[in-house]
Amino acid sequence: MNGKEHSDYPLRGLLQRLNGWRLERRAARAGEQERAMSRAEAIEEVVSGTEPKLRALGGYDRELGPAVERTLAYIADLIDRLPPPVELSRAAWQRDPHMNAFFASAADLPPFLGRARLLQDFFKRQPGLTQAFAIMTSTREEKQVFGISLQEDRVRRDVAQTSIGFVEPLILGPSATEAEVREEAKRCALHLFIGLAREQLAKSQGHRESLERERQIQEVRLRSLRAQIKDQAENAEFQAKIAAVELALAENARALATLGGPRLRLEDILGQVRDTFATPEDQLRLAPTALRVDRLGIKQEADTAAPANDLSLLECTTASSRRVITLIRCPRAEMPTLDQIVERLDPYLALQLGMRGA
Repeated sequence: MNGKEHSDYPLRGLLQRLNGWRLERRAARAGEQERAMSRAEAIEEVVSGTEPKLRALGGYDRELGPAVERTLAYIADLIDRLPPPVELSRAAWQRDPHMNAFFASAADLPPFLGRARLLQDFFKRQPGLTQAFAIMTSTREEKQVFGISLQEDRVRRDVAQTSIGFVEPLILGPSATEAEVREEAKRCALHLFIGLAREQLAKSQGHRESLERERQIQEVRLRSLRAQIKDQAENAEFQAKIAAVELALAENARALATLGGPRLRLEDILGQVRDTFATPEDQLRLAPTALRVDRLGIKQEADTAAPANDLSLLECTTASSRRVITLIRCPRAEMPTLDQIVERLDPYLALQLGMRGA
């Protein structure tokens, strides 16, 4: 090795570090641009889903930007906490405690999948796929029942028990890969927040309209009372009625003034939408829930020695609903054919059409 080559080593190292720094900066700029584009798209979805007229306000996107970005970050954290998908199949029902809890028997899966139109349509559009990933939501339902229990080596009847069931299962966002279904889950969550903001706007406007109707009624009453004032001028009870109506009108006016008037202005709507997205943790929570149930769906205490399955669930809770969220993987082979669906719905019709269920 000559001296020149030896002296080139520090220069090469410096050039490599500079090149690495440029690549990092380029990747960082690309990431920032991608996040900015995602935020801009999300803002437009929020405006379209709540009040499109907000676009008439200058700077609506700057006003909503930080709040929407906060919600997107909150959603991403929630979706990252979802466990890996569970297999939605009759074979999995035998071994997976979650599938065993979600469905009373393996035979309940084909009818459920036969009603899952989004999943059916997805497989039709993707004939080469052997499986699909999706979001399954359901409502956990607890009922007090009476059954048989073994206590202190004695069989006791009419023992109060808690039955755990999962009702109204629904499949959303079918996708080709787990990564894609998690992105779809983020989109679903964003639209859930949009729906919550829309509900709050409707509730606020409904309150205003209620106050406005009350004001009109009280004004009619006041005009009627004042029309009679000549005959009742000296009547203390009559004067008290007038004073009560005037007080009610004054309180009504103060309530309307606090809300900004009888109608929501665009500025008020923008502020309410911004506030909804600024505090996403107040609107939606994804909390882990641990349950211990036996094969019949009866809740067991944590310290019981009876055979039972341990379930780890994630429940999405809003002000008006509570749903269990599960990522699932469904093999195409589990989807019932048209013949099988008709066979289950009407065996006689299937026989007349020459169909045979599997």
